[in-house]
Amino acid sequence: MNHSTKLWTLMIFVMACLVFSPTVVAQEPPGGFETVAENEHLILYFNESTVELAVLDKASGHLWYTNPPERARKETVARGTNKDRLNAQIVITYNSANQQNLMDSFNDSVKYGQYQVVPIENGVRIDYELGQAWRLQDYVPKVISVERFNELLNLIPNEKDRTFLRGLYAEFSLEEGYDPGEDYSIHGVDMEALLGNYGLKVEEPRFRTTDKRRLLQEYLVLVRDTHGYDGLGNVKAEDIAPLHGRPTLILKWNNMQWDIDAAAELLRDVGYTPEEVVIDHEMYSIDPPFPDLRRFSVSVEYYLDGEDFVVRIPTERISFPERVYDRKLDREISYPLTSIQVLPYFGAADSDAEGYLLVPDGSGALVYLNNGKTQALPYNRPVYGTDFAIGPQAEYSPNLKEQIYLPVFGLKQNDHAFLAIVEEGDAQTRIEASVSGMRDSYNKVWASFDVRPNARVSLDAEGELIHLRQLFIYMYQARVVQTDFVVRYSFLNGDEATYAGMAHRYQEYLVNRSGLKPLENRGFPLVLDIVGSYDVVKPVYGIPKNVVEPFTTYKQAEAIISELYDQGIDVLEVRYLGWLAGGINHKLPTSVRLERVVGSRAELQGLYERLSALGGRLYPSFDLGLVHRNGYLDRFIAFLDASRFLNRQSAYMNVHNIATYQSIAEQRRPLVSPAKYDSIVDSFLKDYAKLGVAGLAVGDMGKLLYSDFRTDPKRVVDRQAALNHVVGQMEKFSKSGLDIMLEGGNAYVLPYSDVIVRAPSYSRGFEIIDVSIPFYQMVVSGYVAYAGEPYNLADRTGRHYLLKMLENGSLPYFAVSGEPSSVVKNSDFDHFYSTYYPDLRQDIITLYEEAAGVLGEIWHLPIANHSVLGPDVFMTEYADGTKIYVNYTSEAVFADGVLIPGEDYVVIK
Repeated sequence: MNHSTKLWTLMIFVMACLVFSPTVVAQEPPGGFETVAENEHLILYFNESTVELAVLDKASGHLWYTNPPERARKETVARGTNKDRLNAQIVITYNSANQQNLMDSFNDSVKYGQYQVVPIENGVRIDYELGQAWRLQDYVPKVISVERFNELLNLIPNEKDRTFLRGLYAEFSLEEGYDPGEDYSIHGVDMEALLGNYGLKVEEPRFRTTDKRRLLQEYLVLVRDTHGYDGLGNVKAEDIAPLHGRPTLILKWNNMQWDIDAAAELLRDVGYTPEEVVIDHEMYSIDPPFPDLRRFSVSVEYYLDGEDFVVRIPTERISFPERVYDRKLDREISYPLTSIQVLPYFGAADSDAEGYLLVPDGSGALVYLNNGKTQALPYNRPVYGTDFAIGPQAEYSPNLKEQIYLPVFGLKQNDHAFLAIVEEGDAQTRIEASVSGMRDSYNKVWASFDVRPNARVSLDAEGELIHLRQLFIYMYQARVVQTDFVVRYSFLNGDEATYAGMAHRYQEYLVNRSGLKPLENRGFPLVLDIVGSYDVVKPVYGIPKNVVEPFTTYKQAEAIISELYDQGIDVLEVRYLGWLAGGINHKLPTSVRLERVVGSRAELQGLYERLSALGGRLYPSFDLGLVHRNGYLDRFIAFLDASRFLNRQSAYMNVHNIATYQSIAEQRRPLVSPAKYDSIVDSFLKDYAKLGVAGLAVGDMGKLLYSDFRTDPKRVVDRQAALNHVVGQMEKFSKSGLDIMLEGGNAYVLPYSDVIVRAPSYSRGFEIIDVSIPFYQMVVSGYVAYAGEPYNLADRTGRHYLLKMLENGSLPYFAVSGEPSSVVKNSDFDHFYSTYYPDLRQDIITLYEEAAGVLGEIWHLPIANHSVLGPDVFMTEYADGTKIYVNYTSEAVFADGVLIPGEDYVVIK
């Protein structure tokens, strides 16, 4: 069944549903579109000729198009293929000869009718075949017998076309005993040995001797190339035997390319195919045209699901050339499909539109439509941060400081907006965005998926290649990812069509899908990191040795906690670092081995009991993914237990010198394979249960996500599989009844988190971004307690820190120690440069009291709204109606009817 028949079947099915459904409201499809699905909220339209879709939001009457509806008129920047790409629904990237190449569903599929339309429940599936097997010129034979050519001419009705086509060829043959009476000598060719008693007969009246010699030479070139001879002189008499007594046509060498293309269309229209060209060439032992092996199959499902429009790419329906035999090159070759951009033009806003793009960079950010930043780089970042198993990060980048935590993006245009949620394949996703004038005339944001992760790996060149210094090759994951890619588009209108509305829609999605529970107001919390112990190299009997030193003992920690409660702190959420053997850089946590320098097991349990009695919670912290100690007795064998880089070496994470941005070789941290998480956590929890502590902080599992690129496809742990491993461990913690504190807080750990520390407070490092917003905070507020960076270790402290806390609804957060910070100077822990509790006591109380005066009764409520009132002036509104205005500028600002002093805030209840 062809795609037209399938479409008509689908249309009949939908029409029948409309007839028998009393709830359907009749709607007129836009021009060229037909209805393919409908429910009480949405109508899905499909244009068969362009394979584009449109979604009607019944609540507003607004149409969302997969491709800009007026692109032919409004596109003024892009040209040629790039302009035609605005008609595409997907764009694929594939590699060829270590080069990245693009194909798209319009230029390489729809344009040639290489697609099928298949009805599915509530929608339609398009099966795209990208890449042409045959080029247009492959329809034109270079050599053909006169008899066969005349058969083709008889199929062409127009005499002018027949004359044109015949004029592109010259007729010749080799006739026995024929004497042309002309000298056809060709340099390097023994004409007597080659022709014997045959003579070259050319049936072209206006051909001169030089033309006839050129004709024979062109034929000999074809023979030489077919047999792989070094020169024309190697051509043998038997190689040209097919010419003996057979009138033949050869394509003239001076034809213009547009004439060749016109000839190809004439021959194609009469049913002549490249496969028949192969037969005609083989008659003369001439190389046939070779099919282009760059053929890719991708299917995209479009369907309605309640109020949402869903796009799915089934991985099982993705195919690309892998280890296929190339007859032309006489070897196996692969063209790995590495990524797919999905609906890059969905809802694209033109150069006259007003609104913004939402990108989930760090805390969240807006890119204003048509912001004029055409010289900036387009936005392009991986969801959940860098996959550190792709390859080592040789240099530190400020972009590593923050990442994408939520797999969402959005667009607002006038009174309408959409929020897109990457529902499956989120760990393999990149969020991309660009504004009008960068690549084309449209503002757009979309998701692209890594089908087969890859990296460019450098090879050192030595010896004769020393002048090249470095060579590069691409290396790939041993198999494609094993997850479908799904994006859910949700639509908002009117007052809801804002980034706050998008945050509420995603929050609602998480609550319904993940079962997030509302926070209880147990009192206004202070989050505290207590740094227990650290390791440092010291001389022991004159020999350098790694020694663990106390920074805050359990007894000191208990004294700090007691004093803070005495000073009026309501609730303490305490993370204790450096309690396992080895200190902060602890050994692989396959068991609970306590660090003795900070105290005994009984003292740790006493600290927990004391804090619990006061109403607080203790979260002893450990890292699961990073191996801080890799000694002979540390139960970690890199060959067996570490992830693999794409270059197949054991994977590690670099520690960088932030002054030079260079990695510190001796401080590399091996990455535990996610496949090992199960056994490590099972063993750890068995021991931890004996400790009797109800809280646990898993330092790296809330933020760090990486693959294991083993060479055996069955042992590969792609990033999506790694996510599932992490979630599996979080479920174990949850079933164990543990309260959990995490760093960062990627979306997949939110359902298991009680407190998130170092939650993103800003977006980072992209010129295209116009303003940071607390989108992350609006999503998690009311359901998960969160804090930014510790006040005393943050990039920005003082008044700015307080204002950011109040704008974001973050909890006050400090890192403290019982010993002076000077003891870690010139060690690997000198980033704890300001943690001595006696020095911080007053700062803690002052910040806490001021924050509690504003947030004390509302910190546990969802953030209902947030507005950008001007440059560095914002308003945050809570569910009870409380509004907090913050002004980061040094001058007073009058906004929203409120006078906000410089570097200050105003609260209106």
